[in-house]
Amino acid sequence: MFIGYYNLANTVTLAGLISSLLACFVAIDAKTSGGANEHQIIIAVALFLFSGLCDMFDGRIARGCGSRTRKEKLFGIQIDSLCDMVSFGIAPVIVAYCAGFDKIYHLLAFCVYAAGGAIRLAYFNTQAVEETEDLNMKCFTGVPIPVCCLTVPPLMLLYKFFGSSNIWVSIIFAVMYLITGIAFIINVKIKKLTIRQSIIIIAAVLICLVLLFMIW
Repeated sequence: MFIGYYNLANTVTLAGLISSLLACFVAIDAKTSGGANEHQIIIAVALFLFSGLCDMFDGRIARGCGSRTRKEKLFGIQIDSLCDMVSFGIAPVIVAYCAGFDKIYHLLAFCVYAAGGAIRLAYFNTQAVEETEDLNMKCFTGVPIPVCCLTVPPLMLLYKFFGSSNIWVSIIFAVMYLITGIAFIINVKIKKLTIRQSIIIIAAVLICLVLLFMIW
């Protein structure tokens, strides 16, 4: 009845997409309702981080789903990258912009960040198709785009404590987005995370999220 290939892994991927889209809606509402509402921005960050958790699990779920046809694997790669572009290429930019980081140098940094994320994802897909037979990459080239789930929470803690009007916080935001965008396309090989490393990262993200809500 509908086009596409549907399984649990793709459902988790789409859940992450929806969560990051909701993060954008909440953040935009915060900015358009008369100045950035810190409470709404924190909620937006929480929704964004949930999409990061979805991304950490969808690949493992896919590999545990048993035999899949090449078309199903290709579809999974494509939908994952498309959702990642929204979740980790666009949502972090929208949230930061709506939090008040809207100077010209912020916009330039955001453009580099988003462009780097798009190149990174397209390059990964090209590698998966051209350089592997089973479409299973053993390592990444360039920093994976979901790394923003580690950089955004600390930045938001700075925002919560000092606000977007603080010149140093403002500069740090722009520099970190710029560096992260460049890191997406730097030609370095990075091994995939082990289960232990994934757990450590999840714990770190959850701790930052808890801190944000504790100082609400």
